[in-house]
Amino acid sequence: MTATLMTAARVAITDATVDEARRAPETAGATLVLRTADGRDVSLPSELQQMLLATLQSVAHRGEVVIGRVPDELTSTVAAEMLGVSRPTLMKWAREGAIPSHRVGTHTRFRREDVLRLRAERAEKRRAAFEDLRELEADHADLLDD
Repeated sequence: MTATLMTAARVAITDATVDEARRAPETAGATLVLRTADGRDVSLPSELQQMLLATLQSVAHRGEVVIGRVPDELTSTVAAEMLGVSRPTLMKWAREGAIPSHRVGTHTRFRREDVLRLRAERAEKRRAAFEDLRELEADHADLLDD
């Protein structure tokens, strides 16, 4: 790829880089191996591979990527954004005990681990509901119009 390292924290993604990312093979089920300067192949840890493959997909689909570490403690606005819900919905869930929260002065904060756990749980529920819908559709295909 022809991305240019601007600083330790910034990489310029050119149109050529986006085109190369789009021509890259499908990443589903792919693994990455790092080839060192002396020619040795080093397997990368699974989480690092997932992050790099997600980066490649983001560049291919959107032409951009932002990588950063999520802080240990999140504001309600950031937590709601990560969960894909409105801030009032998140605050309702906190009041109902669906997600732990704590106060810092007058502000409500959420632990990163709690937000990521809830996000994973919600994704799993959506996946299971979709599978149930597919099974229902398959079981009753004769009743559905095309």
